[in-house]
Amino acid sequence: MKRFFRVLVIFVFAAPCPVLQAQQNKIGDQDLLQLKQYEDTIKWLGNTIVQNTDWQMRESASAKIIPTLVKALKIKNSYYYPFDSLVTIRVIKPSDDAFRIFTWQLTMKDHSYRYYGAIQMHDEELKLFPMIDMSLFIPHAEDTVLDNNNWIGSIYYHIEPWKNKKEKYYLLFGWDGNDQFSNKKIADVLWFDENGKPKFGKPIFQIDEKETRTRVIIEYKEDANPTMNFDENLEMIVFDYMRPENPLSEGIYSTYIPDGTYQGFRFEDGVWKLQRVVFDQKLDVAPLYTPKYEGEDPAQYIKKKEATKDNH
Repeated sequence: MKRFFRVLVIFVFAAPCPVLQAQQNKIGDQDLLQLKQYEDTIKWLGNTIVQNTDWQMRESASAKIIPTLVKALKIKNSYYYPFDSLVTIRVIKPSDDAFRIFTWQLTMKDHSYRYYGAIQMHDEELKLFPMIDMSLFIPHAEDTVLDNNNWIGSIYYHIEPWKNKKEKYYLLFGWDGNDQFSNKKIADVLWFDENGKPKFGKPIFQIDEKETRTRVIIEYKEDANPTMNFDENLEMIVFDYMRPENPLSEGIYSTYIPDGTYQGFRFEDGVWKLQRVVFDQKLDVAPLYTPKYEGEDPAQYIKKKEATKDNH
């Protein structure tokens, strides 16, 4: 499987980046100063959302992030500003640099999550699509094509561009904290219609000859950490096979953990076909806690327990 080397990553980010510097040079000095001020404000609000134990403070901070971010992105050439000091707000873009996505989460009183997000297109004029989390109102999440106003919320950790003949779309990989008992990982599809509007989901995940899904969702025990990502070496989507800790818990997904084997989706004949066995070897110990791809699980820095002391 693909591995990343932390030492190399640290070295690369320690050195000045000519491309990033050139991009920031497109932003005027006054605009750059203003963007840094907005970034500091958003960073403080994001930390409040995660760390504050008072529900009203968290909700208030989350409500303030949206207008602050919009003001920042209205600044000329804001697309070239990286917002790289943000930790609790994920900023991610595909390798073709066509857009970038901001996502973050708010822990609710019942310890479930509400997600927020926006897509900023790489355009001279600001083209921004807010993403409205409607997860609670989408009954058949794996069989539905959605748009930015009806979004299955998550924090995205990887975007993989994919082109099939004239068709182009993006594989999205996201993490959803779900509740205090289970988490979810989601493989979704982002594409743009003839009017340039974003759509989520596409019937291209073929489970068998009779079943095709628009996205794939795995739910698992809160402290487990299965992988779900695109593997460049294998050129396929790889994810842990999940099973309950006890056979009597079949169907209770808060008990599901990786069993050390892997499944995946391989692209064939215009669709992603399920491969029930990816590797021949089987691990002796199920990989419960260690992420297998660098930066895959935002749960590492968005600690769920930080907001569970809420007595309000």
